[in-house]
Amino acid sequence: MRVGILTLAILMLLPSFSLRAQCINGTKSYPIYKLGAQLVDTYDNAGAEIVRIEYDLIFSSKETFRNLTSDWEYSIIGFADEGVKDLDVKLYEYDDLLEKWKLVAEDNSTEAYVMVNYKPPVSALYKVEVIVYEFHEGYTAARYGLMFVHN
Repeated sequence: MRVGILTLAILMLLPSFSLRAQCINGTKSYPIYKLGAQLVDTYDNAGAEIVRIEYDLIFSSKETFRNLTSDWEYSIIGFADEGVKDLDVKLYEYDDLLEKWKLVAEDNSTEAYVMVNYKPPVSALYKVEVIVYEFHEGYTAARYGLMFVHN
């Protein structure tokens, strides 16, 4: 939970950083990596363990997969450049009986940063969907980062 509070404090500062150089027509990746580095520094200093970081371009939605263990509670943090107005993250667990992915956690904030906290009841492969619900005017793509953290 301490990780969640630190994340929210850092993410509240995001609007003050200028990431406009990362526009849809640009090729600059450094601003999103720099923002991610600030989050890494915060988690490292808080004693949390980052178990995965990824960066990518997003046009509407992306899926990624991660084995999560029932021994830990995870914070999944997503953040995007200023082209994104509303970013969301959904976490799914595979239901063998129904033979489909079942939603187990989500963040429905209306910001360009999100956080989902989840303690898996079983160790398994989970699917994370990163979704841009709304871009700022003039944008149709952006860069995002995704981190998996536990204490």
